[in-house]
Amino acid sequence: MKATVSQPSATERVLEIEVPRERLDRIFDDKVKKYSREIRVNGFRPGNVPKQVIATRYKEPISAESLETLVDEAVKEACKQNSIEPVGPGKVEKLDNEYGKPVFVKVLIEVDPPVELKDYRFNIPLNPPTIDAAAVEASIQDIRRQIAQEAPVERAAQTGDVVASRYQKIQIGGQDQPLPQYPVFRAELGKGSIPELDKALIGVKAGETKEVSFTFPADYPNPSLANQTSSYNLLIEQVLEVKLPDVDDAFAKSVGYENVEDMKTQVKARMEESATRQAREAAWEEATRRLLDSHPLQIPKARVHNYVHHRLEEMGHHHKDGEGHDHDHSDLEREGEMQIRRWRLLDAIAQKENVKPTQEEVDLRIRGLAMRYGTDFESLKANLRKNGRIMDLREEVKAEKTLDLIIGFTPA
Repeated sequence: MKATVSQPSATERVLEIEVPRERLDRIFDDKVKKYSREIRVNGFRPGNVPKQVIATRYKEPISAESLETLVDEAVKEACKQNSIEPVGPGKVEKLDNEYGKPVFVKVLIEVDPPVELKDYRFNIPLNPPTIDAAAVEASIQDIRRQIAQEAPVERAAQTGDVVASRYQKIQIGGQDQPLPQYPVFRAELGKGSIPELDKALIGVKAGETKEVSFTFPADYPNPSLANQTSSYNLLIEQVLEVKLPDVDDAFAKSVGYENVEDMKTQVKARMEESATRQAREAAWEEATRRLLDSHPLQIPKARVHNYVHHRLEEMGHHHKDGEGHDHDHSDLEREGEMQIRRWRLLDAIAQKENVKPTQEEVDLRIRGLAMRYGTDFESLKANLRKNGRIMDLREEVKAEKTLDLIIGFTPA
């Protein structure tokens, strides 16, 4: 077998392969032998059909299958001989199978281009916010509100109360709107995102009807409502007084701490850990942006195609034939190219720096997941191993350790 290689681009290799015809003939004969034992033909005992009968009667399909096998084997051998690692199936651009001559095949193969690393140690400072006593106190107040008791009252609503109301009529921008499926909402006065609404509900009593008008703020989470004028006719169903527990040792014990001081200490530690994590993730994001900007890298189309296909499957957007409902996947393609570039660069840095996750680090990640899902460590670990997800977790930990190296962060 002869094979020559050309390189039309950083992500492509063209193989031109010439294979002796005798090899195709041998493959054909082997398949005829195989099918003579498997195919049933009237007039012959099973497994004893003469090879000549099979070769004559099924010549076309066996010839096509033999040629496909030859091309597959030849491409694999040529790739191995030339140290080519395909990232997807090759595309046959030309195939000559003229009787009496060698078989010629021209195949386009996509490959990952080599990563040429430049400076990647950015040493980005984290600068997490300081957690002071006021921040700890605010967090403890949130805990108090989570376990607070609510009691209906007959008096007028005041700041700190919860008002339960039912929509009677809704207008947005002067147009009547359909009522939501669940037309009851609760507002904790003084804590809402729309101060005008809270202010309008102060003084209402259960059983009253209240007309409330206001303009949604420009930064309202729902962009379609931002800056829109609105009017609501509300039936006040309940005014509830919120009774917060006293901050004492009994309260601290009821939420899992030994006493108030232990609660303050642990709440502060968790807040500091969360602040550091957020600052760390922001630094990772900045490092990734710098890494991508300073390392242009072409990505094979096959990798992007596989990424898009996988994401569409995750989102349930594939027909049974494997095609997506929406054929314009340009956003997913851009996302895929960026994610694959990120992965290749981090992987190259990890290899250069010998960054590897330890079993203890992977187990720590699994313990965190077990706490989040409310299951035990061993069961989750066994399930992840069964589903092949352990390797994904190892890759996640490796990527994070590599990003820490890039930003110059050493975990405690």
